[in-house]
Amino acid sequence: MGSQQNDAQTDRNTLFRLIVSGRISLTSLVEALAVAEHRNFRKAGETLRISQSSISNRIATLETIIGFRLFERRNGVHVTFEGQQFLSVINEAVSLINQALRPTSLLPTSTESRLMVGVQSSSAGGFLRDILDRFVKYSPHTQLISGEFAPDLLISGLRRREIDIAFTPDVPPRRTLAHDILCVMPLWTETMMAALSEHDSLAMQDALTWNDLADHTFLVRREGMGSWLMAQALPYLEQHGGPSRIEHMIVGRDTLLTDVVRRRAVALTSAATTSLSVPGVRLLPLAGNPILLTFHALWSRQNHNPALQALLTLVRTMKHLNASDAT
Repeated sequence: MGSQQNDAQTDRNTLFRLIVSGRISLTSLVEALAVAEHRNFRKAGETLRISQSSISNRIATLETIIGFRLFERRNGVHVTFEGQQFLSVINEAVSLINQALRPTSLLPTSTESRLMVGVQSSSAGGFLRDILDRFVKYSPHTQLISGEFAPDLLISGLRRREIDIAFTPDVPPRRTLAHDILCVMPLWTETMMAALSEHDSLAMQDALTWNDLADHTFLVRREGMGSWLMAQALPYLEQHGGPSRIEHMIVGRDTLLTDVVRRRAVALTSAATTSLSVPGVRLLPLAGNPILLTFHALWSRQNHNPALQALLTLVRTMKHLNASDAT
């Protein structure tokens, strides 16, 4: 233990000397954080209003000084494993500087914190509802805000820490996550369901096949996981010559389901939606080739929001308890 403390002290002193000597600048550290968030040197430059070449040169110098690469620059920009650890600490330090520049934020005027949750499924039932309900119960001073986002906005929001955590079945490939600032944790599974009008001739069946749905119009919400669900279903439908038509809509979930009834169309959703009650809608499972959706928690390793850490602790506990119950 004493040796580890001495090593940490030596590392800190080395870092202090590099900063005091001017070899490492705060500018280069902030630029590195911006590149990690945007995964793009040009976009980082536009955000900071600094030329791409200046950022690239300063980060290359920083990498030389610290002795390891922060980014892999082949096939896009990816944060290295060493870079993830380094930038996580730097981000926490910059956050503390930001607090120091806003002294009024340190006054005890309010004990309320804030947590932004991105969801891509209904939170009316199932595991997601249990998570959020328990969090509100045990964290009464945290303002919980949830919203649905298109997948590209969800990922970018997590990287910029505009969204603290997301619950989604659509996660970046494992190879991408290995060089990313995003963390992922699989949590629960749901079955894909088809929503259709109770007046549809198929509504009296106990389950549907892909062949049943091949001649239907599919309505897809742009927000949430609608487009992702459609992409999973499309190969099965195409085996039966469908779908006849796909319409992408900018509407809420209740409006989408109401349009399903009016037009006798189909919308794909997850089993959690069965907790909702929409007049005239029938939700049926898909037989033969059911699709299981694995939902994951997704967050940025650079996000040090205490409310997020509290939620992650709760999520891990609930995941462990569910696994114990299953055995």
